[in-house]
Amino acid sequence: MLEYRLWLAAVPKPIPETEARTYWNLKDLPTPTLDGALKHADYVYVGSWQDSHLAEVPQSGRCPAVRIFDRLFCRGTIDCYQAPVLDARLRDELIDLYRPRPGDLPAECTDADEVAAFLTAHLGWGLLTEEAPPTTAPSPGDTDGLADE
Repeated sequence: MLEYRLWLAAVPKPIPETEARTYWNLKDLPTPTLDGALKHADYVYVGSWQDSHLAEVPQSGRCPAVRIFDRLFCRGTIDCYQAPVLDARLRDELIDLYRPRPGDLPAECTDADEVAAFLTAHLGWGLLTEEAPPTTAPSPGDTDGLADE
């Protein structure tokens, strides 16, 4: 079973729409502005999930990290391709989505206060979802102690 990890990357400057389109569509095209922004972004680990968390019925069998990913994916792709800008409304929405729900399956999650503090500290920044920050520092759940570079 595959395990997915979610980090939020806060980038201080807007990402060109063409590069955001490449990013959200997982295309292997050059994104120099985005690549540079991600190397200097601030990151917070949100949590992980497995295939079993990806239910056919929305919100059924889910977990906080999946809800955060889904919302940012929608905000980053609907109307125009972008790194969604974190305003107070989006911050509050993400904090609410991060709260555990009765139907959630067990999943690794970062402390909600840590995620809320990160979001509050980065109001006005763009948010992107990443599997890992671009570093060799250990990330939560790594078995070998090294994140992918």
